[in-house]
Amino acid sequence: MIGSWIRFLPRKNKKDVDRSIRYIVSSAYKNVPFYRKSFNRAGVDLLSIGGVDDLPRLPVVTRLDLMAGGAAEYLRRGLSPEQLIIRHTTGTTGTPMIIHKNRMEEAFRKITTIDAYRRNVSLTWPLVFVDVGPERKDGVTEIVTRLGPMTIIRLFRTMPMEQQIDILTKISPTIMAGRPSAFWELANALREKAIVPPVPQLMICGAELLFPNVRKLMENVFSSRVVDYYGCEEAGNIAWECPENPGLMHPNTATVWIEAVDQKGNPTPAGKEGNLIITNLYNSSMPFIRYEMGDRGIMMEPGHCRCGFNGPVMRLTEGRSENFIVLPDGREITPRLMYEVVNSAFPYDTSDWNMIEAIRTFQIIQETNDLIVVKVVPGPAYSESLRRAVEENLRRLHPAMRLEVVIVEDLRPEPGKKFHQVLGKLSSRWKREQENQENK
Repeated sequence: MIGSWIRFLPRKNKKDVDRSIRYIVSSAYKNVPFYRKSFNRAGVDLLSIGGVDDLPRLPVVTRLDLMAGGAAEYLRRGLSPEQLIIRHTTGTTGTPMIIHKNRMEEAFRKITTIDAYRRNVSLTWPLVFVDVGPERKDGVTEIVTRLGPMTIIRLFRTMPMEQQIDILTKISPTIMAGRPSAFWELANALREKAIVPPVPQLMICGAELLFPNVRKLMENVFSSRVVDYYGCEEAGNIAWECPENPGLMHPNTATVWIEAVDQKGNPTPAGKEGNLIITNLYNSSMPFIRYEMGDRGIMMEPGHCRCGFNGPVMRLTEGRSENFIVLPDGREITPRLMYEVVNSAFPYDTSDWNMIEAIRTFQIIQETNDLIVVKVVPGPAYSESLRRAVEENLRRLHPAMRLEVVIVEDLRPEPGKKFHQVLGKLSSRWKREQENQENK
């Protein structure tokens, strides 16, 4: 089918997107049990799905929907997890997930990510890419990886700040990319130590909201331009900040089609805020069709932009902006590290382990400087051994930390709001600077 190869075009026009959608939807119905059942329940006529304009006829899908039936339901028939590349989401929306792709799909994800960077900078080779604040997961444990003319250097979140700074000051980065909270920690440490870091061509933030005070700090410390990118493990790059209109983003139509919808899954009018959902345009091994992101944003009228892009325009209005956790000794740790305290207690290496069978979703709340409350929606395989493992991890952060697990039937955000997996109720420097910025 023509859509089978068009989905791998690194830049797609509207006709290419429509063809990719027709292929992905048809392939998912024929080959993926979850989507066949979902489309049948919704009474979908596949012949009526001709492209992006027809996507609202399909049901919206959540992480929990996909995960519930296991790999036999959400993977393409004839494929097993052992044949595919596996990536784990970080679970910042409350439900961790495993993403499966074949080698071509994984390569395409990487190609389109680099191409998205080129929207904001003219890349020169060889390229040194610095990943700021990643976790050691999915087999990624090495600080330095070389891929042809590109060298990737990882400043892992768990590395002491002195080690991160020592590595950084010995290299000449082309691009630095990471979460705003990770950059905020690194930039503050450099400023406090009066260290002038090397100047990259571009600094890219993603996965959390980029607040103005964090952008300004990064620009001042690194003397480099800072841009915001929107992405996820399920698709790769979703959108990039427009170089001519900071604050606005262009969706990456090579990888996804993105919609803003109301609570019923109906598209919101241009300029009106809604829940963001995506349709992955290239992954037929594990399709994501009208998949709920858990973020909110505004889709605007498409058109020809001064930056040269001709297509959709969007603005993120609420995303993953959880607060820092304050330990009894005054140290502040990022919500990502607190998430790892809980997530690392799960026995992912056990062949019979299924996350969804043990814990449907969870939320971490700091009530006092020595008390962490974890709200859990349990599955049938939940056991107290998980609680003990989390408690042991928590005490490694500080021996005075206490854990309280609260079993609940459901965890839902307020209407129109995003679910925050980590909530810090104490005053941290991160929170104070954010509130000061908002009050200006």
